[in-house]
Amino acid sequence: MLTAGRGIDGLDRLDVRLVALLGLALLPIGLIAMVQTYRVISEADRNAQAALTGATLSAATVERETLLRVRGGSQVASKLIPSLLDTPGLCSDYMSDFVEASDTLTFAGFVNREGRVVCGSDGAGADVSGSKVFQDFRADPRPDISAVFGQVSGRNVLVVTEPVLIRGELAGYVALSVPHRSLSLPMDESLGLSPILSLTFTAAGRLLWAPDEGDALAAELPADQPLSAFAAAGPMTMTARSKSGRKRIYTVAPLVPGEIYALAVWPPNATRTSGLTAASAILFPLLMWLVSIGVAYFAVHRLVVRHIRYLRLRIRAFTANRRIMAPQYGPDTPSDLREVIEAFHQMTERIVRDEADLENNLHEKDVLLKEVHHRVKNNLQLIASMMNMQLRKAEEGETKFVLRRLQDRVLGLATIHRNLYQATVLSRVNSSKLIHELVAQSVRSADAEARAVDLRVDVDEVALYPDQAVPLSLLITETVTNALKYVGKPEDGPAWIELTLRTQPDGTVRLYVANSLGTPLGDGSRFSTGLGTQLIQAFALQLDADATIAEDDGQFTVEAAFRPSQFAEEQ
Repeated sequence: MLTAGRGIDGLDRLDVRLVALLGLALLPIGLIAMVQTYRVISEADRNAQAALTGATLSAATVERETLLRVRGGSQVASKLIPSLLDTPGLCSDYMSDFVEASDTLTFAGFVNREGRVVCGSDGAGADVSGSKVFQDFRADPRPDISAVFGQVSGRNVLVVTEPVLIRGELAGYVALSVPHRSLSLPMDESLGLSPILSLTFTAAGRLLWAPDEGDALAAELPADQPLSAFAAAGPMTMTARSKSGRKRIYTVAPLVPGEIYALAVWPPNATRTSGLTAASAILFPLLMWLVSIGVAYFAVHRLVVRHIRYLRLRIRAFTANRRIMAPQYGPDTPSDLREVIEAFHQMTERIVRDEADLENNLHEKDVLLKEVHHRVKNNLQLIASMMNMQLRKAEEGETKFVLRRLQDRVLGLATIHRNLYQATVLSRVNSSKLIHELVAQSVRSADAEARAVDLRVDVDEVALYPDQAVPLSLLITETVTNALKYVGKPEDGPAWIELTLRTQPDGTVRLYVANSLGTPLGDGSRFSTGLGTQLIQAFALQLDADATIAEDDGQFTVEAAFRPSQFAEEQ
């Protein structure tokens, strides 16, 4: 099943998927058609191979009968020779009568163990000890058939030899010669196809007869098998490469089972049905499959896809600029798709109305929230003013110090609400601007410029939600106020206060506030209550940060690290 999601080069389109699924549904039918056609072709090929084998067997029938008659004659002669050797003339007459009575023999005779023709139809007394037939017989005295140039007959012949035993001892052999032309393989013309080459050979792979014994014969023989490999118990057909590299069909028929075989070499198209029939096994099912897919594609595109594309155009127009297009229907638009288009048109109108209502409500809420921040800021400033009036009437230094610290905290809260009131997006606070205003407020309250305090502020732009911006502002107000309270002038320079807010590579935000120690610049340290340290720890806890307070190497430091909340991506 095709998966959902973005495809490759439009493969995820509806029409492509439907056509693909329909193609898969029709594919088994096409495959069945191809398989059935191939079965018919294979059956025709097997019948053609059987016809070739039958043609080879039919052509070899005459040769088989000739060889069997000659072999039988040699066996009969070998039994009569012992009784005729005492009268060589009578033996020669017998051999001559035997040749004349046969229409295939050219020579018949008896050769003794010394290689001399004792009696024969021709050449009696000749010495054949140097012939290949005699040498082969002496090496292996058994019945054999050899193709040689006859020393007596003076022509290419097939010599059939049969051992002669006298009182159990080998006396020589009977030799019968058959001319090569008598072993040619006439093929049946009814096939309409002739073999490239036909020949006879022995089970040992020796060639007995072939129309040509030159390079043409060698080129048509199998490349990877000797002739002896074709000696089998029965007829056979196989396809192999010839020594010339061409594909050939070889049919083998036994002339004398286990001894002599006929081989015919056929072109590769001898067993192949016509090209049109073979091609139709693929072309016709493939054509029907493609036509079915084409019809399905046209139907799907005409009835469904083009209407869906029109609906997609309306959706994109509405998504891009809230444009509502009036529905348009054609006479061939299905009722189901008309209902979908009409439902989309009604949905877009309702969405536009709802969005307008939401924007109005959101604007009203923003106005009300800004008004809340503005009034809270005014109320805090009013409280700070009332505390300032109380400061003027206070006589005790400690009371004035406590009221001043409380006034600084109230003014810090007022600064936070002023920033929230002035922010364009109420849910996001610019920490850099807020921190600079808080520090400036604390410096004015403590009169740090008059005391020549070197103030260093380095703050990164960090966007925060109000629920993190408020405790961070209170933490900075408390640490800066605390630093202004305990700042001292070192021996080697002016008093200084340093504040940094840095975003770390791991995404955390690090707050660092430090002030110099030395000769006190004010009397605030005399009224220490420890409340500032408690507030610093409390505000750090609200930020899920660990605050570290240390006094080391002539300076007082407060350090805290926290991870800001991630803003959701704007849609």
